Formats: sequence, C-alpha cells, structure tokens
Amino acid sequence: MSYKILVLVSEAAKFRLDNHSIIPSALHREGHDVHIGDIDTLCLHDNTVVVDRVRLSEEYLTGHDFPALSESYASAEDFDLVWVLTGTHPEALADSFQLLWLLNQRVPFVNDASALFYLNSKITLGAAVPAEHLPASYVSNDFEYLTELVESDENRTWVLKPTNEGCGAGVYFVNKNERNRPALLQAATGNAVPRYEMYSRNIIGLSKRYTAVQEYIPNVRSNEKRVIIAGDVPVCGFRRFHFDNDDRANVTLGTKFEGLTLTPEEDEFVRSLGKRMMDLGIFYSGIDMAYPYIMEFNLVNPGGLNYSFRATGVDQSSETVNAVLAALRAAGKIS
Repeated sequence: MSYKILVLVSEAAKFRLDNHSIIPSALHREGHDVHIGDIDTLCLHDNTVVVDRVRLSEEYLTGHDFPALSESYASAEDFDLVWVLTGTHPEALADSFQLLWLLNQRVPFVNDASALFYLNSKITLGAAVPAEHLPASYVSNDFEYLTELVESDENRTWVLKPTNEGCGAGVYFVNKNERNRPALLQAATGNAVPRYEMYSRNIIGLSKRYTAVQEYIPNVRSNEKRVIIAGDVPVCGFRRFHFDNDDRANVTLGTKFEGLTLTPEEDEFVRSLGKRMMDLGIFYSGIDMAYPYIMEFNLVNPGGLNYSFRATGVDQSSETVNAVLAALRAAGKIS
C-alpha cells in the first residue's frame, strides 16, 4: 500500500544524518509519495491549512542541500498522513500547535497533534508510564517546597530538569549536602526572590518557573538506553555512557554509545508501553530507560535511528517506517 505523506521538518541549509533525512528517505525508498514541508510556514488560507513544501524525488543523505520548497502555500490537507518531525520557535508555539491540531482534524498524524503538545513533557510522563516504572517525581515552581523535599533525606539525590527542554539543557543534580543546592533550586524555579528584589513584581510580573524534580536512579550510569518504538515494536536504539565528570549522558553532548540490546524483560515492558502510547495517539517515540524506570519521552524528533546506524552500521529505517505504518493501519488511522 502506497501513501501520500507530508513530513514536516525545519528548513536547514543541509541535511544531517538525522530524522529529517532518514525518515523521508526511507518512506521514499518504500514507494510512498513523500513531500517535505517547513513547519514554520504553516498558515490558514480561507479555512485551508497550507504550507511551503516540495515533493521528494530522491533519498537525501548527509551533506545534501536542503531542497528548495518549490510549492508555496500549497495545501497541507491533500495527504493520507502527516508526520511531524520538529517543533517550532517558543514564540510561535501556541499558534503552531493550533494549526497542527486543525490539520489533524482533517488528516491523520503519526503522532496526534494534541499528544505531541501534551505528552512531550516531563510533566505528563505518568499519563503513559505506570507509577511503579517512574522514579519519584515532583513538578513545582515553589523554591521553599523543593528545598524541604531535597533536605528531607540526605541519602537521596535529585535531578532538576526544565519541564519542556531537552538535550541535557538546564539539568542539575542536587542533594542535601550539595553546597550550591539553594542557588540551583532557586535558578530552576525562576530566581523569583532576587528578581522581585531587583525589579519588583509590578515591573517584571511573575518570575516563578516550573521545574521537574526526579529522584536519581543509581543504575542509570550502567544501564541507560534510548529505545525507538514504532507502534509497539522496539525497532532500534542505543545504550549510552556517562562522562566520568558528568551525570548527563546526552549523545548531543559527546558521550559514547553502542548498539541496543534489550533483555527479555525490557523487551516485554517496552512493547507494553508502546501499546499504552498508541492508545494516547503516539505511534513513533523514543524513550529513555534504565529498567525498570522510564526517565523521559521523546516524541517530536527522537534521536535513535541515526545513532543506531553509527553504532552498528545497520540501517533500520525501512523496518521502522513500515512498522509505524502497519501499526497505524491496524489501529484504523489509515487504510
């Protein structure tokens, strides 16, 4: 079965070895009519969602120039499927997701627009992950409350994370004995006290900022894995290693990685989690796991196919897109 598919990416000068080249190329290779659109050109023209786009005529590899978007303000609605592989600028976030949501009422998405908006966050992990597979987690903008939490047990270490950032940005590790703990907690929650003192709330408005606080899982250093789930199938991924002097293991920061191997227990758990994700409208995702715990979801543009290929030399992109499409058919989202 061949489909007409719109893949929404961010326009760039050249393609890299990432989802923006890998997934459209795999879809093209598998015989689908693939069009690439720039998410930042989405508009509404006379009640039709439009986008600047171009039809893919070949596979795109690392270093190839990004194709000129030859069709301006072309309909984004005359497709069998839309695959969103990027976010947008924070200033345009609400407008962009409202346009995506409207488009999603008319065209099936690989990952539903509403699910991308609500689930691609540290706040909403509990919507899909059973409580017993989540570290103790809190989301708050209250510096005093979080201070009491961290000080309550000197044997527990906590990870501070911005609720809606990624790639290791703004991640800090704190415990009761960390001398810099007050400053880190204050920064994570918006530095409200010093900012109000310097500028007054009447001038700058609300300064409090939400942060996610997650209990540190000791086995994360020895068993942290990124798993790419297509439908409910763990198709690929990688194991990543921490620096000696950094508790973060984001490969974008230069950490080492190797090909993915799952134990039978991990495989069974990931498949069950994939089924829960599909019930919530997510058919392609990356999860960060130190079994039996899930630390994060990555739903918009999860790195995995690229690093798996770099680690093993095996291109699993065709297998991945075919698994996604099969799951969408089985769910009745496409025919």
